Amino acid sequence: MKFIRKNPKQRIIIDSPKGYKKGFGNETKLPLPFDYGEYPDYINPADNMGWDIIICPSCTLNDLLLPVGVARYKTGIPKEGNDKIILSKDGKVSAKDKKIINDFFKELNSIRNRFQPIEWT
Repeated sequence: MKFIRKNPKQRIIIDSPKGYKKGFGNETKLPLPFDYGEYPDYINPADNMGWDIIICPSCTLNDLLLPVGVARYKTGIPKEGNDKIILSKDGKVSAKDKKIINDFFKELNSIRNRFQPIEWT
């Protein structure tokens, strides 16, 4: 997250736009309330793929996106370390965006308890 704050203009690929159904390892897939993608040029050693990102619901790729939080798998979960960096315009996140993201991950956890509470910076 420190690297991205200092170097925010990185290439981003959105592979799961708002509304796309995604399960994060769960059998039940939920429609995303945010755009989900990755920094393809930065590999996360947990899965040897691009580093996963979540773009706050009120933001777009045209904004200056800076880290505002992280979604982490719980300790002992096979995907542990496959963190999702949460990005928002100018590094500021609204209470509404926080609620949407927190609620989404609470619902995911109600299906299969895999994520820690969102860490907001």
